[in-house]
Amino acid sequence: MNIIKKIMSGATALTLACGLSLTASAELKAGDYKAYKGTGYMAKYEVLSVKDGKTTVKVTLKNTSKKTINHWAVGFDSSFFGKIEDVKYGRLFTPGELHNNVIRDCGTNGSVVPNECVSFSFIINDPINLSNLPERIKVYSDINKSNTVEELNNAAEICYYTVIIDVMTYGGDLGYTIYDCFENGALANSNSKGGMKTGFNYKYKAYGDNAINIIASQYARGDISVYVGRREFDNGHDFFVQVRDNKTGKVGQYPRPTDGTAEWGTFDLDAPAQANFSDLQLSAAAKVERECVQDYLYELMSEGQDYQSIFENGSSRATSDEGLKIDMKASYDGLDKVINDRLKFDCEGMIVYVGKIPSDDKFIFSVKTKDPKTGETGLWLGSI
Repeated sequence: MNIIKKIMSGATALTLACGLSLTASAELKAGDYKAYKGTGYMAKYEVLSVKDGKTTVKVTLKNTSKKTINHWAVGFDSSFFGKIEDVKYGRLFTPGELHNNVIRDCGTNGSVVPNECVSFSFIINDPINLSNLPERIKVYSDINKSNTVEELNNAAEICYYTVIIDVMTYGGDLGYTIYDCFENGALANSNSKGGMKTGFNYKYKAYGDNAINIIASQYARGDISVYVGRREFDNGHDFFVQVRDNKTGKVGQYPRPTDGTAEWGTFDLDAPAQANFSDLQLSAAAKVERECVQDYLYELMSEGQDYQSIFENGSSRATSDEGLKIDMKASYDGLDKVINDRLKFDCEGMIVYVGKIPSDDKFIFSVKTKDPKTGETGLWLGSI
């Protein structure tokens, strides 16, 4: 009992009310189960049977909030892999998927009052899951809080790559280009003037709209709309994605994440960029630019040029004391262009510094990234 109390952080009473506790097994068998605790809910994942490469599972949800849960949905993390079939007391929101699976209420059991439980079951048709319990499950409902700007920007980015991977790949197989997908109805709702409403209660016929709705619903919740628009620039055309929280009016955008004030339906280069960068973003950007700088220096070397001179003649902003400010609207040359082109979609406003480090053995350089608002930095070293 003390172990259960420690794991569930004092929620034992709620756990026992629906039989929720925690266990795991190296090889799944009937009776194995695991409990999960989240904001406003607890959940139990229980193995009912394992036979012939199929695992039958029952999931029980308990509402631990003070508000009624309406229109619940359950999503499984990346550790969960397998085709879901034969769902009972629920509906599969992601048919045909092997990951990013979501099951929603069946239409008659979507309302769960405080301290009450609801259950559903399904079969996993994949032997991989015979030895795995999900590391985490996520319960979505209308009690979720409004989305932050960071969450909206993240959802816009995920949707952007969904368009590339799912929509454009499918369209490419049919002979469609990016712009053709806007013309042939693949994005009929998401490219409409008001955008497309998203959520577990929506279903769209157009393959592009449906793919976007599945992903957007998992990353931005509540009264949310998605807009996919065309983006024109000097060398050609592309597209952009915006995600709006209709309750707060804030808009996330990708490329070029903003502070939430982007103009809806327009690729807004004038809206302020996202407020700040995390330590992870700063470090990741420095690592990426280390590789870019390294490739650039190798190219100069292969052409017989003096690659070390860029650290001495002041021709590059990145090697100056002021550093290079990432700017989607800027026109840079040489090393500055290489750095800016690589980061401008994600890191506008970030400062990048490239420096030479004295060494007798080989040429060593540093790439430092900095958030000008917080002063936080990221650093990676490279050599040639």
